[in-house]
Amino acid sequence: MRKKKLKGEIIGADSVQIYKDLVIGSAAPTEGEMQGIPHHLIGIRDLKDEISAGIYISSALPIIGKIEKSGKTPIVVGGTNFYVDALINGLSPVPAADEETMRSCEEEFSRFSTEELFAELQKTDPEWAAKISSPNDRQRIKRGLFVAKTTGKTLSEWNKTGRINAYKGEFLAIGIKMEREKLYERINLRTKTMIDSGLIEEVRTINEKGFNSSNCKALASIGYVETEHYLKGEIASIEELSELIAQNTRHLAKRQLTWLRNRDYVVWKNPEEILELSTNL
Repeated sequence: MRKKKLKGEIIGADSVQIYKDLVIGSAAPTEGEMQGIPHHLIGIRDLKDEISAGIYISSALPIIGKIEKSGKTPIVVGGTNFYVDALINGLSPVPAADEETMRSCEEEFSRFSTEELFAELQKTDPEWAAKISSPNDRQRIKRGLFVAKTTGKTLSEWNKTGRINAYKGEFLAIGIKMEREKLYERINLRTKTMIDSGLIEEVRTINEKGFNSSNCKALASIGYVETEHYLKGEIASIEELSELIAQNTRHLAKRQLTWLRNRDYVVWKNPEEILELSTNL
């Protein structure tokens, strides 16, 4: 593989792949796919552990520093764009809340639909609400409401106070260009592969351990939450499950692309250009 020419190490930036038990549904790389290249922050955390952008950065920055000191190239890869953005630009210095407060707010938010929460956010912090690419992005909506509720200051206000813990070195951020039809074909194939590889059994095993979408944020992600509904009998067939996962993944991909296109630091390349670029670095 050409990526070996970079003499680099991979750092995962995925809020689902970081968990040990979430392998199939997160499309975590296999040993064969890793090809002996060191991978970090993939399959290292327990489901009981809460992961946030702040926790991710505090884990990633020391690893990046160690790789750089060894003379290698740190290559950050993953599907949680907010983690990458936070790594590049830092985070607002919002005070951390204790676990009891977080649980209390989560219980309160669970009583309302995403539409209702978004309407509340538009009143509470309209500036932050306007930056959310989709009114269905429940996680970012809850984040805005949580910060306002627990600190007495909106997230938009915190964002204007300056950011902390950003990566200090030079970087190249690459977004992959792909025709929509080809992207959707890959999404459909990935969905089928996950189900054929044992996604349903993976979720069943996790649920039997006591973890589900209501007590583990990562299990509310696409692929896992639909499979949980299937196991509850709320989705009638595997065919329906497959189509729903693929459909929701397509919607997510569209939102992610919209979000990335609004980041002026992203350089867009098609897969062939990336391979050519890797040989010249």
